[in-house]
Amino acid sequence: MEQAISKEETKAYDRGIYATFLGAFLVLFQIGIYFVYIPWNAERLQITEAEIGLGLFAFGLLNLIGNQVSGRLIVPKIGTKNSIVIGLLGIAYCPLLLILAPSYHWFLIAFMPFGFFVGLFSPSSQSQISMIESKTSRVLTPLYHAAFSFGSLVGAFSAFFTIKYIESPVLIFSITGNMLILGAFLINKFGLDKSYENLEKTPKFKLPKNSILAFGILMMLNYATMGIILDWSALWLTKDLLVPLYLGGAIIFAFNIGEISARLIASKMIKKAGEKVVGGYLSIAAGLIMFASILTSNFYIIVFGMLLFGFGTANFIAIIFRLAIRVTDEPINLTVANLITLGFSGFIFGPALVGYLAEYLSLTFNMYLLSVVWGLNGVALIIMMKRINSNA
Repeated sequence: MEQAISKEETKAYDRGIYATFLGAFLVLFQIGIYFVYIPWNAERLQITEAEIGLGLFAFGLLNLIGNQVSGRLIVPKIGTKNSIVIGLLGIAYCPLLLILAPSYHWFLIAFMPFGFFVGLFSPSSQSQISMIESKTSRVLTPLYHAAFSFGSLVGAFSAFFTIKYIESPVLIFSITGNMLILGAFLINKFGLDKSYENLEKTPKFKLPKNSILAFGILMMLNYATMGIILDWSALWLTKDLLVPLYLGGAIIFAFNIGEISARLIASKMIKKAGEKVVGGYLSIAAGLIMFASILTSNFYIIVFGMLLFGFGTANFIAIIFRLAIRVTDEPINLTVANLITLGFSGFIFGPALVGYLAEYLSLTFNMYLLSVVWGLNGVALIIMMKRINSNA
C-alpha cells in the first residue's frame, strides 16, 4: 500500500525517477561503447591483460573513495541530485582521456578520476531511487537498473557501427562526453529538489551490521565477476574465439537484452514468485546455463547463453538493496554508500586477478569461473533470506 503523498510530491518524485534513469542510461551508454574499444586501445598502447587489470584496479580503488565521500560528506550537505550532477560532469570526458593516453603511465592516471566520479554518481543515484521507493512503496530499483542495462546495450550496439564506419575514436568520445554534460544540465534543472529528500545527519563512523556486511560481500562478488562481461568479453571474443572486432560487443549486447527483459517485468516476478526465486534460484539456473554454453565453444550458442544469463542474474543486486534497506537502521544514503563501497571493493582484486589469470591461463577460464561464482551467489542469497525471515 502506497504512503499518502500529495500530487505535488508525486510529480516531484516522478521527475526524480526520470532524472536518475537518464543519468544511469548516459553513464552506461558511454561505458558500453568504451569497453568495446578496449581491444583497440590495448593494441594501440601495446599492453597486456594484466596491465589492463591494473588500470581497472586503480578505477576500483578511487571508486571506493568516491563512494564514501558521496555517502558521508556530499549527499548529506547538498543532496543526491547535486551529487549526481557533479558525478556526471566528472565522468564526461574520462573515456576520452583513456583513448588519448600517450602511454601506459597516463592510461593508469586517466582511470583514477574515472573511478572517483563514478563513485560519486552511483551511490547518489541509487540513494535517490531507494528513497523514492521507500516513500511511495513502488518497485523502482529493478527499473533503475534496467536504465543502466539499456544504456550499456545501446552503447555496445552503437560501437558496432562506430568501429566499422567511423575512424576517429576521439570524435566518438567527444560526442558522448558532451551528451553527459547535457544530461547533467537537464538533471540539475528538472531533477528532484533537495527539499523532498529529508536528509539525515551522517552518524559517526561504525562498521555496518553483519547483515549489511554479508549483503556487501555478495555485491563484492557480483562486481568482481560481472566486470568480466563488460571489461573482458570483447577481448575474449576477439582473442580466444577469433571473432571479428566489430562483433566484440555481441556478448554485452545479448547480456543487456536479457537484463532489460528481466528488469522490466521484475515487479510482476517478485509479486508472483517472490524475492527468493528472482534473486536466488534464477541466479543458480543462469550460472548453469552459461557454463554449459561455454562448453560448446560455439559463438552463437554462447551469445544466446549470455542472454539467458543476463535474464537470470538481472535482479540480484536490486533484491540485495531492497532487503538491506528493509533491515537497516541507518540513513538510506549511508546504507547504499556502504553497500556500494563493499561491492566495488571487488574492483580492487577482481580486474587484477582476471588479468593475471587471463595472461597465464585464459580468458575462457575466467568465463567458466564467472558462471560458477554466480551459481554460488544464488545459493548464498537463499541462505541469507532464510535467516532474515527466521529472525523477523
